[in-house]
Amino acid sequence: MSDPNDQYRRPQHHMPGEQIDVRPTIDRRQLLTGSAMLLGLAVLMLLALAPLRASAPAAEPDAAQAHTAADQRLSAECVLLQHLTYTPCGHHLTRRQSLPAELAGRSRSDLAAAYDAWQITAFSPAEVRMEQSLDMFCPDHVILMPDESGMLCIWQNKYGDALALTRELGAALQDMPDDVQDELRRGKGFDSPEALEKWLESAES
Repeated sequence: MSDPNDQYRRPQHHMPGEQIDVRPTIDRRQLLTGSAMLLGLAVLMLLALAPLRASAPAAEPDAAQAHTAADQRLSAECVLLQHLTYTPCGHHLTRRQSLPAELAGRSRSDLAAAYDAWQITAFSPAEVRMEQSLDMFCPDHVILMPDESGMLCIWQNKYGDALALTRELGAALQDMPDDVQDELRRGKGFDSPEALEKWLESAES
């Protein structure tokens, strides 16, 4: 009995002018094997490209931004927002000041040199924020402290960062009890002139 597939194995003889029926000779197993190989190659290529993407250098916007900030110049209308912290009382104050005329058109480094006691926290041509801690009482207090000659006086922080003499008391620091002299040399703060007077009376008695 002849194999029906035998016609695909033996050469066939055709008559001249006869139409030839060409059939594919690739079976299903070969097709699946080829597809699997192509899929494997694609996976290997993806795995090979992944480390290249991971190791690519990241963009550095910070450096560009820093360069841009260094090029910025202060406008004549720039506002300085100064945040002050007073360590003896723990109070805070923010004051708003105009930029000095001589600093218009200058850079951040020029401003930092002019305000070397301050820390600049934000900088732009229109607004600058800075902060500073001061070893003095805030403007909400009156201070009992001797002057350079050792005489007791009442002081007040009227400018935010400097004390102003408001009244001389005519009493010497050395006449005060020994246990309060060191405290008064540093300056003793009170919430009101009345509270200061009351404390002074009790300390002298």
